[in-house]
Amino acid sequence: MMSEKWTIVDINENEVGLTWERGSNLKIPDGLFHVAVSVWIKDPRGNILLTKRHPNKTWGLKWECSGGSVLAGESVIEGVQRELREEIGITLSEDKLKYLGKTVMKDRRCIMHTFLGYVDSEISITLQPEEVVDARWVNKQELEQMKDEIVETVWERYLQFKTEIS
Repeated sequence: MMSEKWTIVDINENEVGLTWERGSNLKIPDGLFHVAVSVWIKDPRGNILLTKRHPNKTWGLKWECSGGSVLAGESVIEGVQRELREEIGITLSEDKLKYLGKTVMKDRRCIMHTFLGYVDSEISITLQPEEVVDARWVNKQELEQMKDEIVETVWERYLQFKTEIS
């Protein structure tokens, strides 16, 4: 597997001339960040797609929406589209994505951009086995009953953007 390199940015997302390699034992310096994306997928009935993390990953076997770090040289939209292709095998054009906002996670040295993606009909999902072990569609009530089964930071972003997502 090819290593991931991330562009390091300041709080205003200006590049600072550094890249960071995923898995490096060096920490991203204080006050600097990498950029990541998360995307909540919604179907025409209002159901939301959740994916279950591989057991060997941090927060293993917890549910989340799709997403991940933006690679060096990628735009935020390109990062969203790549993560969707890799993790669940779907392609969404930019006009099917609605930007919800960003969250600065200082403790994780991450600026997270959150999107809502719309699918028009039944989609075929192909899981990336080393990242995702299951996927399921849930309605708002089911999602809220799953609070303790969802990655904590993902749940926090759900609450932040709940009005737009559900």
